[in-house]
Amino acid sequence: MSRLVTFLVFALAWLPSIVQGQQKRVLYVTHSAGYRHDSVLVSQQVLQLISIRSGKLEITATEDLSALSDLANYSAVFFFTSGELALSDTQKNNLLDFIRNGGGFGGAHSATDTLYTWPEYGDLIGARFDGHPWVQEVKIDIEDPDHPATRNLVPSFSIMDEIYQFRDFNRTNVRVLMTLDTTSVDPRANGVNRTDNDFALAWTRLYGSGRVFYTALGHFDETWRDPRFQQMIEQALLWITGQTEGEGSPRTPGTPAITAGGVGNAATLQPPDTISPGSFVSIHGTNLTSGATMAGDVRNAAHRLAGTRVLLNNQPAQIIYASPQQINFLAPLSLEARPPTPPIQRSPYVELTVEIPGIQPLVFNSSFADWTPGVFTQTIDGRYATLWCTGLGDVRRNGQFYETVAKPQVLINDQPATVLFSGLASGWPGLYQINIELPPGATVPFQIRVTMQ
Repeated sequence: MSRLVTFLVFALAWLPSIVQGQQKRVLYVTHSAGYRHDSVLVSQQVLQLISIRSGKLEITATEDLSALSDLANYSAVFFFTSGELALSDTQKNNLLDFIRNGGGFGGAHSATDTLYTWPEYGDLIGARFDGHPWVQEVKIDIEDPDHPATRNLVPSFSIMDEIYQFRDFNRTNVRVLMTLDTTSVDPRANGVNRTDNDFALAWTRLYGSGRVFYTALGHFDETWRDPRFQQMIEQALLWITGQTEGEGSPRTPGTPAITAGGVGNAATLQPPDTISPGSFVSIHGTNLTSGATMAGDVRNAAHRLAGTRVLLNNQPAQIIYASPQQINFLAPLSLEARPPTPPIQRSPYVELTVEIPGIQPLVFNSSFADWTPGVFTQTIDGRYATLWCTGLGDVRRNGQFYETVAKPQVLINDQPATVLFSGLASGWPGLYQINIELPPGATVPFQIRVTMQ
């Protein structure tokens, strides 16, 4: 019995520390020495809800800067501050030492619009506020699909907020998680200072042994109440307190390159290095993204995926898939050829540009063709079959359907098939279908050849 009592006393003595160890304490600082956001109060309420919901966080909100004098009982500090905070040199040094030694640090929105006279703080958080050219609904592209803070936002989302731009920002110092889709705003709006079209809106970095997270969103009450934003903040807090894993180091992409013959319709890549209007196109090469791999929504494709953009004659293309080795995108039906420019380009061509943030754009001149037919697969129903294709060129409306202007010729095992219909597959951009009657005696496996006239 004495052993049992001893064990119970020992266990009960350790119980408070066990419970405490399950919750990481976060100091949420909302002191406004400059502009005070109306959303500060709502943000405090939201973080308390996150604390309760997660069961892993104990969040203390304060406007009292003296709380930064002793961080021994905290796992992380999170700022939603503004202006020149009246911090002593001792407090500043304590904060930096706290993070270097494994503490977490996070910031939302105006956390980059604070402490301008403290250079080390700018290095810590990764950038400085440089104006907000847009206050509107925007589209945001996820650049890192694997980080817990942005994993559930892939591939993109739209939100109404005040959108920041930054100075003293360099991708060699931070790992960008999400970026503004500049097609959703006017890039020539008053107050736009960046010339590189790179508007990062969330990132991470490592600072000594500590983890740092920042998001530029958070101006409005509605932003803090948005379940997607709340989930991002919750996961970011779990990450900076070391309770979830995710990369924090900057990506270091190499120079992108396209494989010889590595551009063409996504079904066959034939003819090589050739693009036609309305086709799914594949690019094969190396370092085609900064390191991430992402699959997009075919019916609502993004103009940026895994941080990469593809432009055709300087117009953004819709990207279906992006990885360091391959990009699949949709060439618009409106694509037109550029005229030959002898002696460099002797035939009509398309200027293909691959843009990767922080890297010199890759420019490649691809041949232009009215069509580049390629078959993905086929479905068979008795004497009939449907060929699912790409690269069949321009279409015209006929009732409810869009038929190809050019007429295909189809050979099945070298025998001509009767074409019943050729046009766009309903609801699937870039995907065509050819309905055929099979030639007599045709048996699988089929050897299929499609030509256009």
